[in-house]
Amino acid sequence: MMNIAPCLAVKDPLATAAFYQKLGFGVLDTGSLNPEHPLLIITHDGKPALMVQTDTSLRELLPTMQSTNGCSGIHYFTVADFDATVERIRPHVEVVKDTVTNYDRTGREFFFRDPDGYILGIFGPNDINQFRTQSEGQ
Repeated sequence: MMNIAPCLAVKDPLATAAFYQKLGFGVLDTGSLNPEHPLLIITHDGKPALMVQTDTSLRELLPTMQSTNGCSGIHYFTVADFDATVERIRPHVEVVKDTVTNYDRTGREFFFRDPDGYILGIFGPNDINQFRTQSEGQ
């Protein structure tokens, strides 16, 4: 299966990348930014998780894209140690919804907003090994 990495329209890709780095994410070395089309790749557990690019650059690529923050969903990150992850990022984020049991009661979730208004969720499954096995089988 291919990995999905949403490309988010942001005001300042470097500031957004710095925010995610403060939360423990990585930034893929893309070399120098092309001033015409700045793009950075935010990584989670060493894999591409998000791409960030200016709204102007995205609309040059896709002129029919609406000028909004680009999506109306939640981007989730699955973590093995939910409590440690939430404790590490909580001081640096605007909490949208504090820790709750997820819909199907297989884990817990924590929701926060990034500097560009996107809502992200941290998901901590009750059994990370079972979750990994199910994910690999799909």
